[in-house]
Amino acid sequence: MRTFKSLLVLLIGLTALMYALQNLSNVGEMRGQMEVLRPPPNSPALAWTGFALIVLCQLAIVAAAGKGAWDLFAARKGSAEEFRQAKTPAVWAGALSLLLWFAMSLFVGAGLFQWGTDSGTIALAKAFSFATTSALTILFVWGTTD
Repeated sequence: MRTFKSLLVLLIGLTALMYALQNLSNVGEMRGQMEVLRPPPNSPALAWTGFALIVLCQLAIVAAAGKGAWDLFAARKGSAEEFRQAKTPAVWAGALSLLLWFAMSLFVGAGLFQWGTDSGTIALAKAFSFATTSALTILFVWGTTD
């Protein structure tokens, strides 16, 4: 079960990495959307700052989940207390996932980009899905006995 928990946390990190890489590969499309939509308050620099914060948060999830998965894997043969302590970075990955959805996607994304396009609506739904699955995974990792 301990190795399985490590794998689940690793999957959170890999999912966040895929989202970050997808966002970076779609910079040209975003540039085109900003020219058409002119996000309020008509400041492209502010919109790009929000975009950068979202991608940085995704990369922070990758780092936290990677460390969490490694710590869990390394502690898999240790005592129950050692394994419990190894769960902390994994919990941070889940917390950052919720932060990404709530603060970044809802506040920054909805406020700056207004999710006025089909791709924006899809991105918001994916952010919610990622946050909820990450949170449920972390609840499982943290809350079950080893």
